[in-house]
Amino acid sequence: MSLFAELKRRKVFKVGAAYVVIAWIVVQVASIALPAFEAPPWVLRVFILVLMLGFPIALVMAWVFDVTPEGVRAETGRRGNTLVFIVAAALTALALGWYFKGQPSYRKDEERGSESLSGPGTVAKAESAGAESDSDPLSPSVAVLPFANMSGTPEQEYFSDGMTEELLNVLARVPNLKVAARTSVFQFKDKGGDVREIGAKLGVSHIVEGSVRRDGEKVRVTAQLIRVADGFHVWSQSYDRELKSVFALQDEIARQVAEQLVTSLGGAGPAAARGNVDPLAYDDYLKGRALYRARRSLLRAILHFEAAVERAPEFATAWANLSLAYDVSAYGTTAAQQLALGNRLAHMRTAAERAAALAPTAATTLHALANVARGQGRFLDAERAYLASIAQDDTYPDVREDLSEFLSAMGRPEDALVAARELVALEPYNKLFWYRIAQVGILLDRADLIDEAVPRMLDLDPVYFFGATARYRREYANGRIDSAREELAKAYAVNPDVAAAEWGLFRWSQGDPGIDIDDAFVEQMITGSYGWDYPQYAAMRGNADLYFRSLGSPYNSDKRFYLYSYLEAAIAAPYLADPRAKALLRESGFEAYWREKGWPALCRPLGDADFVCAPAAKRAAKS
Repeated sequence: MSLFAELKRRKVFKVGAAYVVIAWIVVQVASIALPAFEAPPWVLRVFILVLMLGFPIALVMAWVFDVTPEGVRAETGRRGNTLVFIVAAALTALALGWYFKGQPSYRKDEERGSESLSGPGTVAKAESAGAESDSDPLSPSVAVLPFANMSGTPEQEYFSDGMTEELLNVLARVPNLKVAARTSVFQFKDKGGDVREIGAKLGVSHIVEGSVRRDGEKVRVTAQLIRVADGFHVWSQSYDRELKSVFALQDEIARQVAEQLVTSLGGAGPAAARGNVDPLAYDDYLKGRALYRARRSLLRAILHFEAAVERAPEFATAWANLSLAYDVSAYGTTAAQQLALGNRLAHMRTAAERAAALAPTAATTLHALANVARGQGRFLDAERAYLASIAQDDTYPDVREDLSEFLSAMGRPEDALVAARELVALEPYNKLFWYRIAQVGILLDRADLIDEAVPRMLDLDPVYFFGATARYRREYANGRIDSAREELAKAYAVNPDVAAAEWGLFRWSQGDPGIDIDDAFVEQMITGSYGWDYPQYAAMRGNADLYFRSLGSPYNSDKRFYLYSYLEAAIAAPYLADPRAKALLRESGFEAYWREKGWPALCRPLGDADFVCAPAAKRAAKS
């Protein structure tokens, strides 16, 4: 009888197949049950090792012993015994080798040193949708997928999203841990999919997913940590808490995730536990944060933040976000709405100072302080605060967006492009972040940057204002009025609601026949509210007095950091050398900044006490 037939007769194949199936089921159960009892990770590894060692033993037992109607009896024949025992020994050696040498080791990060654990590289980057990250899959890295809202009402979506975002923020404070960015993970919301494919796309070694069920002042959170390489559950847990202890809950989840991921790095966890906050204040904070991040209903976002700090005056993050919300309220609001808000800069300063008194080194606090300094014309202080915020938390994207905007406005477009590249590498699924690349394309007249950024913006939001008008703005800013008219007509035909104001103001600026708009109304619109590039229509109209009144409007003094970027545009060439331009630039803080950081392309110093700006020959368009 052949060896194969003998193996079949002694049921070795059946025993082996049955063992593998049962062992696999047992491992799945153990991967869920052991973490629930807070067993350390090595317990599961030892459990798997025992099962692997049991496999060759089961094969040997099947070969040696036979089950008969008379009972179990030993087979005395020697044929094939040597081969079976050699195979069993080899399988045993392989199992032991896997346990001691073949498992992924997070110590590789330590061997690579600090180069792989500092700067923007600490965040898993996705350069574009569908592109896999080049992050080391063996390094301690994690993505927190949006927690499912199990509260039974869509109105609670902000709460589950807020839980996800706050957990991301806490994990970002874990030393040596890479954390996938917010917008990178939120692209997978409500889409399902294999966690192994999602993890590969995000370039992380582990995935956290879970659900949130809120019932009044009580919340139940389930969370589980999954290894991307094989889809195994490393850890899972359910929590029932009062809403007032939600910060402690987030810290606890983050701590347990961190312990599972970075034990070999010394068991580092989140920096420090946060105190509790009033549940209603936290609720308002999350609602405000959701609106602020989406850049919609900003007045309502401000009301939520104000309600949060009124209930919890010690809530530093809410104060910082209130300041940031006031800053962006200039955009996307009507003149009447801006009038209702009052003095933006004063509100920004008050809220930022309260945040600084409570959490002076927090990244959001430093960001808010930077925006206040920028609005006050203290540009050197602003830049230092932006960089300090990034140093404090290099996974926080919002501050990088404002830094890129700031560098563009200061006449440093190449540096702004570097900052914008880092920004979209950190969070490639945010339309405003891609606009920062388009903004540099407008300033440098680079069609390649516009062509890169516009499809990404419109992919994320087909009716996004900056995506719809970027090509038009490049043309008019660089003095190509006829092609600007063509691009704006295209934008208006596709998205008339989005481009309506630009369409009307442009035609007014060109004196088009049939435009029955009262000049006084337009002048009030340009000087009495904040609209992107509104002053430039006065320049195109050739109305110098209106242009300088709009640039110097006290109502928009917090946005004067845009002065130079307005004046350097080709359409403003007649006004750059005007004495009023120099007076505004000096009064607004540009001269002090340029003397320390370097002069922009169209300005130069005249000794230690004066400077001059003059239009240069028009830049050659790059394509």
